[in-house]
Amino acid sequence: MRRPRFDTRPFEAIRRDLLDRIRPYVVLTAEELAADPQAGAASAEARSWAAESLRLFETLARDPGRAWPHVAATYREIGRGAALRGLDLGELHTALHSGARAVWRALVPAAASLDLDGAALGSIADAQFAYLDAVLAEAAAGHAAGRAGDQELLHRRRARLVGQLLDGVDPQAVPDAARAANWSVPAAAAAVLLHPRVAEPRPLLLPPDVLVDPVLPEPRLIVPDPDGGARTRQMGTLLKEWIVVQGPALPVPRLPASLTWARRGLALARRGTIGADDLVRCMDHVPLLVIAAGEELLDHAADTRLAPLADLPPAQADRLAETLLALLECNFNATEAGIRMNVHPQTVRLRLRRLEELFGSDLHDPHRCLELEMILRSRHGEPIGGGGRLVRPRTGNSRTPPVRNALRARHQLGRGLSATLSAGIS
Repeated sequence: MRRPRFDTRPFEAIRRDLLDRIRPYVVLTAEELAADPQAGAASAEARSWAAESLRLFETLARDPGRAWPHVAATYREIGRGAALRGLDLGELHTALHSGARAVWRALVPAAASLDLDGAALGSIADAQFAYLDAVLAEAAAGHAAGRAGDQELLHRRRARLVGQLLDGVDPQAVPDAARAANWSVPAAAAAVLLHPRVAEPRPLLLPPDVLVDPVLPEPRLIVPDPDGGARTRQMGTLLKEWIVVQGPALPVPRLPASLTWARRGLALARRGTIGADDLVRCMDHVPLLVIAAGEELLDHAADTRLAPLADLPPAQADRLAETLLALLECNFNATEAGIRMNVHPQTVRLRLRRLEELFGSDLHDPHRCLELEMILRSRHGEPIGGGGRLVRPRTGNSRTPPVRNALRARHQLGRGLSATLSAGIS
């Protein structure tokens, strides 16, 4: 806040001989204010401010041009100190006015003996009013700067705490670091990653219990107790400008694991494998995340498991692979698979018979079916019918003998896939 230029004229209007005459009264009043035995200990600082204000007033009145920078700096520091201790400026305001009233209580009875006429008293009053306005403005500026500095320090501590918790700080150091950052350690929290949808997102406005490190291009958040409805709405306010990916809620010492899954979830969201129009909760996409984490191993397994499709024309291989994935996901229900793929159920049944011929007994083996589903999901990358290649044929592979009977019910191991993998993450 820009402050008005200090006006020296009211102080220059006080005659030097008048200052000499009133000086003993000013000094005595300052001493009495500073040593008032009736004042409680809580007002000791206020008494000190009042006494110092009278001394500085006299200094300013004798040489306003040269003395003002020192006086202004003194009051800025007083205001800054009050802010850092969490105090407002009300007590300072009261102290300065108390000092001014104390001087007038001393001067008015002695005005005749000091030969102080109305003009002389008026010049002193004008200077006092100008003094109070000027020094309170400086104190307010110092107070604002102190509060800003205090907030900046708090922001730095909170951003540093984000890094410490997500990088795996010693658990014994967490309570002290959290207290310094004014953050209450929750029973559980989630790492949340943000990726910008727009070139210049607006500054983040988040609840005070959410920690944020906004320096990185993809800001990292720590969100306490993230699964409540109110919290979902809070995170939802970010969706217009950010992709928001939430890792699993874990105890605070395990937040690095939550961050790992959030990173994997963000990678899939950016690839389009997971829809990101709404809040992306990693725990809602456990199979995809686990499959993505083992993508390299699944690529190696695909050479063997998808060998029956390797010698087919690419378009036919992709149609059969797409159908096999839909059947695996729909418990080998041709009608449901047809709806998912937007093709007639009879077409699905024809393709199923062809798959039985190619894969043989593998379609009776729950473990083999689980592997096939994971491999096909890892290569899917798009919704059914999206045109993505599911199969990358390799040469030198042979087909397995045909099998007559189709597997009509989804294998039990596949039914438990999500629950098993969810338990492993949490």
